[in-house]
Amino acid sequence: MTGFNLNIIIPVYNEGDQLLPWLKQVLSYLSPEDSVVVVDASEADDTECLLSTLVFNNPQLHFLKSDKGRAVQMNAGAEYLLSLPQLPSARSSSLLWFLHSDSGLSCEHLEYLRQRDESMHWGRFDVQLTPKQFPFPIISGFINLRSRLTQVMTGDQGIFIRSDVFQFLKGYASIPLMEDVEITKRLRLISKADCRGPVLKTSARRWQQQGWLKTVLLMWQLRLMYWLGASPSQLVKKYYG
Repeated sequence: MTGFNLNIIIPVYNEGDQLLPWLKQVLSYLSPEDSVVVVDASEADDTECLLSTLVFNNPQLHFLKSDKGRAVQMNAGAEYLLSLPQLPSARSSSLLWFLHSDSGLSCEHLEYLRQRDESMHWGRFDVQLTPKQFPFPIISGFINLRSRLTQVMTGDQGIFIRSDVFQFLKGYASIPLMEDVEITKRLRLISKADCRGPVLKTSARRWQQQGWLKTVLLMWQLRLMYWLGASPSQLVKKYYG
């Protein structure tokens, strides 16, 4: 049997008005058996108010409030979607796709995921940082090459995991940082990642806000500290300064 229905989990935190047009675009790409959940950890209820009409008019879209932390939010979203009754028309297999709200996707990404067969356990997309100006194409190339060689991925690459594999692993570790690195280290013991899909664009806003060289050096430092055994709580303090 081939093909998956898609369960898309989107963790958000104080995203504001920019979330709405992006989410409408995502909804336009869905098949009837697909589902989306926005898991919000914002301090105010602005996001819930902003999305209320869209949720009401789109039965495939769901909204959850959660404690802050991507691991906590993504686990909550996955648990919620997997608890929903399956539509009669839905395929028996489902894929969990953990997507950041600044990802520039198209219907090609969803079609690619739907056409994977059940021998595929997990994967991610190559990324292209936007805007496409120096040095972001070079950084994108290094991110993609490093993740192919090490089989360790980051969340902005749009990690997707077969739902039964995710449940077997008991989801993301409840840590404040490096949850994507941690779960992909466990996933690579099961199989190699599927990395053949179309390029996924993602915003370079953090590199722009903090300075690209400073951000690259910080990421390298965090990975080295993690490899040397630093706790995620130490790393999150370093990350957010």
